[in-house]
Amino acid sequence: MLNKVSRPLALTAGSTLVLAGLFAVPAAVSAAENTGQIRITEWEYNGSEFVEFTNLDTDSIDLDGWSFSDSGENPGDTDLSSAGIVAPGESFILSEESAADFRSEWNLPSSIKVVGDNSKNLGRGDAINIYNSADTLVDTLTYSDEDGKGPRTDTASAWPSTESVIGTDHAASWTRSTAGDAEGSWTSKSGYIGSPGVSRFGTAMDWLRINEIETDGSPDWAELINLSTQPLDASGYVITGRENGVTLTLPNDTIIAPGAVFVAEGGDFKLKKSDLLSLYAPGGDTLLDSYGWGDFHLDTYGRVPNGTGDFVQQETSSKGALNPEPTDPTDPDDTSWQAIKINEVTSANDDPTHDGYELVNTGDTDIDVAGWKQSDSGSNPASLDAPNGTVVPAHGFLVLLSNQGLSSDGDSVKLYLANGSTIVDSVGWGANDAQPGSWSRCGDATGAWAHTAASSWGVSNAQACAGQIIPPSNPDNGGDVPCQTEGASGGGPAIAGGIVWPGSQDWTVADNECQFVTSISGQDVSGLDIDPSDPDVMWAAKNKSSIYRLVKSGDLWVPDTTNGWATGKNIVFPTGGGQPDSEGITVGPDGFLYVTTERDNTANDVPLESVLRFDPNASGTTLQATNQWVLTADLADAITSGSADSNLGFEGLTWVPDSYLTTNGFVDQSTSAAYDPADYPGHGTGLFFLALEKNGHLYAYALNADGTFHRIGSIDSGLPMIQETQWDPDAQRIWAVADNTSAGSTTLLKIDSEGAFAVDRIYNRPTGLPDYNLEGFAIAPNSTCAGGVKEVIRSDDGNNGGHSLWSGTIACDLELGPQGPNPPAEIDPTVTATPSTVQAGGTTTIAADGLAADTQYTVVLNSEPVTLGSAVADAEGTLTLEDVVIPADTTPGAHTITVAASSDLTTVIASAELEVTPAATDDPTPTPTPSSSASTTPTDNGSKPAGLASTGAEPLPWIAISALLLLLGGGLVFSGLRTRRGNA
Repeated sequence: MLNKVSRPLALTAGSTLVLAGLFAVPAAVSAAENTGQIRITEWEYNGSEFVEFTNLDTDSIDLDGWSFSDSGENPGDTDLSSAGIVAPGESFILSEESAADFRSEWNLPSSIKVVGDNSKNLGRGDAINIYNSADTLVDTLTYSDEDGKGPRTDTASAWPSTESVIGTDHAASWTRSTAGDAEGSWTSKSGYIGSPGVSRFGTAMDWLRINEIETDGSPDWAELINLSTQPLDASGYVITGRENGVTLTLPNDTIIAPGAVFVAEGGDFKLKKSDLLSLYAPGGDTLLDSYGWGDFHLDTYGRVPNGTGDFVQQETSSKGALNPEPTDPTDPDDTSWQAIKINEVTSANDDPTHDGYELVNTGDTDIDVAGWKQSDSGSNPASLDAPNGTVVPAHGFLVLLSNQGLSSDGDSVKLYLANGSTIVDSVGWGANDAQPGSWSRCGDATGAWAHTAASSWGVSNAQACAGQIIPPSNPDNGGDVPCQTEGASGGGPAIAGGIVWPGSQDWTVADNECQFVTSISGQDVSGLDIDPSDPDVMWAAKNKSSIYRLVKSGDLWVPDTTNGWATGKNIVFPTGGGQPDSEGITVGPDGFLYVTTERDNTANDVPLESVLRFDPNASGTTLQATNQWVLTADLADAITSGSADSNLGFEGLTWVPDSYLTTNGFVDQSTSAAYDPADYPGHGTGLFFLALEKNGHLYAYALNADGTFHRIGSIDSGLPMIQETQWDPDAQRIWAVADNTSAGSTTLLKIDSEGAFAVDRIYNRPTGLPDYNLEGFAIAPNSTCAGGVKEVIRSDDGNNGGHSLWSGTIACDLELGPQGPNPPAEIDPTVTATPSTVQAGGTTTIAADGLAADTQYTVVLNSEPVTLGSAVADAEGTLTLEDVVIPADTTPGAHTITVAASSDLTTVIASAELEVTPAATDDPTPTPTPSSSASTTPTDNGSKPAGLASTGAEPLPWIAISALLLLLGGGLVFSGLRTRRGNA
């Protein structure tokens, strides 16, 4: 570990301001003592662009509030909070790619933290700056190979040549990476060279990798490799095998030399088909590496290149020695073959595709696979059987026949380049999973594997995947799905009358592999809810007895690493004991978490229909319920006391505000009269709607603070069985969600003319979303809309493919009609300006009505667009901007004022004419450059105080006044923003 760098990187308190006349210019660096030894230890500006940071302190450092900036030197440009707590010696990555894509490119394990989707991209000459939560500069590196400041990192990264270079901002002393150098650099899939995620100046823990595996030997064994340039003490590291539950702890004094291998074996160490081998740091909690395989033995499989490459079948075992590097006759610069994926396979003997498999080409050019080789689970690679030719057309398909018979009891297909050692793709399956029908990717090329009842040879799998999915006989799905809890089961047809899902048909995984595994249970995630106070936070309920706080990281939702949430929190009943079978989760109006149970897993044959309340801000890794409402007896008309119903109880829950229910005339079934919240003192400001799986009904309850309750009604969701429900405040509807029991159908419920909830829409499952046990459903708010769509997340209770979360989109406007007994007549939005003739530099008051309640709108002055202000419409759909200043430089003549939702400024919903007359010429005082901050906070009644337009004016002498105010502690900042030119 490095000693702390002595060179200060933060200015002293006296250096924050540089004075020149009346001007006070903030210095580039905040004034505070340097805190936290996070240092820049590697960077690459081109291609697979990234920056590596390493904690060289002796203590862990919480990166909550830390940020990155480039040469712009703007703290807060890129938030690094998702990196969480960084242990001493641990490195993490910032990349312009998504975290998933970066890990795939460099073959990194999930244990290495990656902050993806950095929008502040690096240039050939640029700077790297990292700031702590106080916006204090902690480390900086300025580089430019054109000016002699460091090596060029377009195709290879650079790292500090010596320990003393770190933290000195002297890029000229950094070394360009080469494969196998002192930093242990390797080549990525696309040919870039570096060692992201591990630094020789940090800890050696992350340098240990699984290198070779034998599962059919006497005994079985696993070979580990030390990729660092220092000896590694591997004492206490833990290796596990999933199928037999075996655990092997490396003995004391296990020292592995740099670049050397160590063979772990023991009498009880036995690995099986369809197994998962995992390597953990001492203590068995931190996963460092893992590898899973299909329904076949590994005899033997090794990484090529050693430690960093993919696992391939070895011609001969190299136990205790480095794996031999194959001779590759192919052009090393030609990577076009990486566009080829296995897309479908069958073990059926039906002509013309007996024992067939299909290739898909994701690239833009045709690829000829003549000369390539193929094997099954036990044979050596041999020539292809290609009755349909050998060319896979661009974005097309080619059907081949296996050169070996494929077993219906489970087998695999492996595709190689002509050298017979470079594996292009492989797939395995369990007994009868590839017949009848096919073992298919849903969706094409990249989706998870599923047993489709129909085949789709030579075309997309979309239609087959949208049809019947047969539950896999092997819950591990042939080894392609590590850490899986259970396969999809109990499939049924879609609900009749369904229409196309109103969003993306192609969905992608949205979590890291195996991120939900706990000591109590596997990956089964049931309920989801996006926090209404922060759309970048999502809560997840997992069987058994765990809940997670997830945060948005690029395209993924990953566990929050603060306040004990890194591996989720165990939950217990108010008594402090038990194992709640946590199914559904929602954030209540009080900010607390409400979780449904259908049993206590310590007595798992007894139904327990209840709602638990938890404080999400409580410390520790176990949350004890503050309240419990036990509803089992109240549901005697639906749930029996026998064990058969202990797994058919409450799944999802959601909270619906009283204001919606009363506005739309909801009828209280217990009184047969209009629902009156005053009848239920102590229940709060809304009702909880609970989804009962057994009969597909939603049960509306008033849950009182004292633990009592009252059932308001039972609602038919339109689904025979229900797994989730969500209140959608933007659509003003309730979602009811089914898993594969109804082929993933969803219904949208509204209050009808009789005051009862009824099905408004039925949506089919998106065609590219596999028909798994997808129980959880969360929908983002309209405030996140981009391009007219927003995110929807589904969670898999069975965790197929090693993943539990799937992400897609839905239209922000579902074009829904009115609801309720007396739906209000639709009002066309209007906007007026009073007065409608204004002198340039003068003021007017703008009023709009017919808007959507609680929605933010932006008012723009055209012809050259200038934002006049924004406000949130009140409950009546009106807003007012008072005393809005028309910029003094506005061209006299006729102009148009437009109103648009702030989330979609391209769609104008109302407009009005405004006549602008010339500005007064007898007042020499310049008009102030307006402040955009003056028009961002609405009053409670939907109106706003005097606002100033947001313009693109040049800096004026007022900056001197603002500087003076800064010196006086006023802190007033003037800024402006010219909006994009649009239609007048």
